[in-house]
Amino acid sequence: MDEKFIRYHADTNTYIIRRKAFFENSIKIDGNMIVGFGANFWKDLEVSGSLQLGKESLVKGNIKANDALISTRCEISGNIEIVNDLTMLDNVKVGGSAICGNGMSIRPGCQVKFVKAATALELIGKVAIKEIESGTKLIVRSEM
Repeated sequence: MDEKFIRYHADTNTYIIRRKAFFENSIKIDGNMIVGFGANFWKDLEVSGSLQLGKESLVKGNIKANDALISTRCEISGNIEIVNDLTMLDNVKVGGSAICGNGMSIRPGCQVKFVKAATALELIGKVAIKEIESGTKLIVRSEM
């Protein structure tokens, strides 16, 4: 990892990634992570705690985390695998699947190939999902 892009907050066990940072190798963090605007991860991103991915960030590999908030206009080329809750804000593009062990919320303009949520999948506004796991509880709402 390139230390110049990372700050660590010991009290909350949180790694803070500067905006427009880039990482050529896979990243594995034992703790929480807050990612600034426009960061680039050229391989996988794995976080043992909560992940907050900043606006317009790019992950060319897969994402694994305990909880995740994916901000607007992010692009994930691989899959997203979340233990608990997953929230995708407006216009997120996921090249693979999005799977979570609890609830998932997807906002307008998002594109995902396959989704599976253990408890409930909430779709808000117009979203493009190619396939939803059979048996997933679905909640559909108009844009708020």
